[in-house]
Amino acid sequence: MPVRRSIIALTALALTLPFAARPQPKPASAADSAPPGGPFDRLHFRSIGPAVMSGRIDDFAVLERDPRIFYIAAATGGLWKTTNGGMSLTSVFDSSSMASIGAVTIPADDPNLVWVGTGENNNRQSSSWGDGVYKSTDGGKSWKNMGLRDSKQIARIVIDPVDHDVVYVAALGDLWKGGGDRGIYKTTDGGLTWAKVLDAGPDAGGTALVMDPTNDKTLYAATYQRRRASWGMNGGGPSSGIWKSTDAGRTWTRLSKGLPEGPMGRIGLEVWHKDPSVVFARVEHEKQGGVYRSDDAGVTWRKMGGTNMRPMYFGIIRVDPDNDLRVYLPATPLQLSDDGGKTFRSDGANTIHVDLHAMWVNPHDGDHMMIGGDGGVGITYDKGKHWMWLPHLPVGQFYHVGYDMQEPYNVCGGLQDNNSWCGPSATRSTFGIGNDAWLSVVGGDGFVSLIDPTNHRIVFSESQDGFMGRIDKVTNESKSIRPEAPASEKPYRWNWDTPMMLSHADPATVYVGANKLLKSTDRGHSWTAISPDLTTGLDRDTVELMGLKGKDIKIAKNDGVEAYASLFTIAESWVRAGVLWTGSDDGLVHVSKDGGANWTNVTPKIPGAPKFAYVSKVEPSRFAEGTVYVSFDAHRSGDYGTYLYTSTDFGASFKSIAANLPKGEVVRTVTEDQRNADVLYVGTETGLWVSIDRGRAWTRVRANLPTVPVYEITQHSRDNAMILATHGRAIWILDDMTPFQLAAKAQATGDFVYPGRPATLRLPTTDQERGFQGDMLFLGENPPMAAFVTYALKSKPDSVRIVITDAAGAKVRELKGDTAKATRPAAGLNLAKWDLRVEPLPEDKPATGGEGFGPGRDGPLVLPGDYTATVYANGKSVGATTVTVRADPESQISMADRRANFALQQELHALNGRLTAAVKAARQVNTQLAAIKKELADSTKVPASYRATLDSLGKQLAPLKKKFFIQDEGEEVEFTAELFRAVLPFKLGGVADNLSGFLTGASTQDLRILGELRTEVPAAVDETNALVSRFTAFVKQLAEAGLYPPMPKPVK
Repeated sequence: MPVRRSIIALTALALTLPFAARPQPKPASAADSAPPGGPFDRLHFRSIGPAVMSGRIDDFAVLERDPRIFYIAAATGGLWKTTNGGMSLTSVFDSSSMASIGAVTIPADDPNLVWVGTGENNNRQSSSWGDGVYKSTDGGKSWKNMGLRDSKQIARIVIDPVDHDVVYVAALGDLWKGGGDRGIYKTTDGGLTWAKVLDAGPDAGGTALVMDPTNDKTLYAATYQRRRASWGMNGGGPSSGIWKSTDAGRTWTRLSKGLPEGPMGRIGLEVWHKDPSVVFARVEHEKQGGVYRSDDAGVTWRKMGGTNMRPMYFGIIRVDPDNDLRVYLPATPLQLSDDGGKTFRSDGANTIHVDLHAMWVNPHDGDHMMIGGDGGVGITYDKGKHWMWLPHLPVGQFYHVGYDMQEPYNVCGGLQDNNSWCGPSATRSTFGIGNDAWLSVVGGDGFVSLIDPTNHRIVFSESQDGFMGRIDKVTNESKSIRPEAPASEKPYRWNWDTPMMLSHADPATVYVGANKLLKSTDRGHSWTAISPDLTTGLDRDTVELMGLKGKDIKIAKNDGVEAYASLFTIAESWVRAGVLWTGSDDGLVHVSKDGGANWTNVTPKIPGAPKFAYVSKVEPSRFAEGTVYVSFDAHRSGDYGTYLYTSTDFGASFKSIAANLPKGEVVRTVTEDQRNADVLYVGTETGLWVSIDRGRAWTRVRANLPTVPVYEITQHSRDNAMILATHGRAIWILDDMTPFQLAAKAQATGDFVYPGRPATLRLPTTDQERGFQGDMLFLGENPPMAAFVTYALKSKPDSVRIVITDAAGAKVRELKGDTAKATRPAAGLNLAKWDLRVEPLPEDKPATGGEGFGPGRDGPLVLPGDYTATVYANGKSVGATTVTVRADPESQISMADRRANFALQQELHALNGRLTAAVKAARQVNTQLAAIKKELADSTKVPASYRATLDSLGKQLAPLKKKFFIQDEGEEVEFTAELFRAVLPFKLGGVADNLSGFLTGASTQDLRILGELRTEVPAAVDETNALVSRFTAFVKQLAEAGLYPPMPKPVK
């Protein structure tokens, strides 16, 4: 079996970003190659996942002639591509303007022509939106928006199989208001121009679109009349229906014979691949919903059965390509019929997440299928008997994220329809943070999860509609702490995403928002209402939606919105005890200055605040008791404006600070920096923004972040790290927020060195089993064991070097920037990474001695302590900072042992330098001797004395070849214990490995071997120099023969 090197190979420094990415799957190459554009784009956020439950999938596009190639459309996680059946995945839509994908399609013969419809098509209260259709002609490397920008949600795209410039789009239209681009559209010039070929009215859009597989002129479409509001949903109307065109969309006929009469809701369609006269429909209706079938290409229909679970959310239908009795309804879970839709069973995909929205059945092999839902992607090759799940698709939809004070800290957060999870922000694994590092603490839709700062085992976690629990992560003991209203009062009204917080002053005090604010001072054992109803109390049965009052809605009434007029955001002052703030889902902001005894509605003081909009965040200042920041999200009223305000007088007056934030993104959250009151952060539907002047101007933070909704921005109080809960790409961490906090100071100064962030000597584990588990792994990115020197330059430098010195002023390391590389230092923000090691050996070939068992180039890790990093640009110092290197908090090694160990490692490092040079010289002699022998082998003019000298030099070299493990071409050597004792690089590497792997005093054996090396290495160097001297003299004698090989240099 192969022998593997045991030394841990640690990466050397890199002066500037981009960092080496650890997580898989890797981001798109287009995003990687994009040059930094903004002042913070050299920052690096770590994607830690998890991918443990993946996230909601809306659609697939599969290359029929090679199904290993397919695209995955995520609800808010962009577009992903695989060329090997899902073994590896690449995100190919990271730099787009929107992250929500409703539809994706490719032609049967060209995987490089990709059409994407943005905006999720599943109509739920948390559905995101898009900005039209996109086209790629290079397999997703680049994209162009092709129009229909006001469609908001797109359900399906069909490419003509004969003429790929002909494309049809089912534009579902805005979920929250009428009008816009909705209906069935067609282009005949590849998307340059569009014609609406089917218009079913201002409230109805295209929800399904299928083409006859034998006739590209015949299409079936379903229109869907629906509307949501913040308070509920009307999921049907007379404009919902099934349509057919036989002339490539020029004219359409509404199909109705045998279909339910009256208003219908969402409809799914499928043409049977084997016989296109057979068409199936999945119909939502107040009384006659279910599966319908036509055997005459849609002329007449008959109802097969009444199964149709929550069709506004699960609306598609699929049929086996060879058996029209085998019908699939993706729902909760996969519904499977073997009698054409008359009856269904629920065991079609028991090992895959139950909420299913997408399904592809291979038209040439009905055993091969894919399903996608709230839990990612499942693949079967035996008609659903067994399923393979893709565990490396990190499209989790987090709502909130909390943290503890462990080191490294853990995070907990809630995922859409995928429980609440806790996991590490970092691990020791050399590969990364695996899915198995995460623990589920609460089921259902996960939302707020808060870790008790006094006991990291205890998590307060909330599922939908106020169902809260207190959980011990270690024992799994749990207790429901959901407050219930007294019997004499009406039940509390809970938002689906119920707000909950632990008091800053006392973590035993818990606040939770229903329609009233409730308080517990005993961790949820008992509750007291400390407010009246802080909402409008709107009776949604009296409000009209799409022409009907709430009480009269029959189809999908209020789906997903169990109650309305409830609190959505609550907050406690950081500065003044008793100051509480609330914001509701119907647009009200209240404040109390006396712990809840009295409340003031300050909403009328907010100029231009949208009525009945979600108050998405109330954020009291950490510095000024009367200052608060308030954001509104009005998209549920069809208003995509940007609403962000501040007050400095407890809400007596407000002003807008939306400034240059673009409309159409909506503000999901706002956070004030914990160290600088001038710095604010905003999360929108597409990403992260920062202001360094209290909202006068905003800057988009792109860095390596994909386009994705940012729902919460959490700051770790001890580590000064930013933790992002993204709704579509799981959790991302920026380990140091200092570049934001001191950006204004850096800009004013010009050349500026930021304060150093402490670094920890935390040895990684080899985690070898990860390397043998294949490629279908998601591995969240760990922070490197390194210190970062962050600096800003007024102008682009010709050269940069950073000198690290210890407390005594002695030079430890010098980092040099390479202006010839793409990662060269530039004007603006730069980051240099120091790997916490002393100066390495020169970049010549290290003294591995073959097979990688030598000690390598890296110098020893430094001792814990304070170091100074001085930055020089163009030879001039621009500043210095202190870098504190900390010992591993879990290490039990004394400082005295560390010092002794470090001294030995330094000695070994010096010996290794001399040994490396000797091995290099001996290797050169060996190579050149072989070349000379070959050159002179057939010569009759070479004196015998020359040949004798050659033989003599070979004999002189022979013992060095053994000591240095220099092998000739084709030579095979058996690795034995004796060999490891005899070969100096092996011997030195073994001791170095022992000392670096366990930072304590050397063992007796280590000291013995080191003593031997103190004699053997200098002796070997002397032998090498003697050899080099003889060889050099011999080369001079070869002048007459015309052989002049390069001279190796003596070893110093």
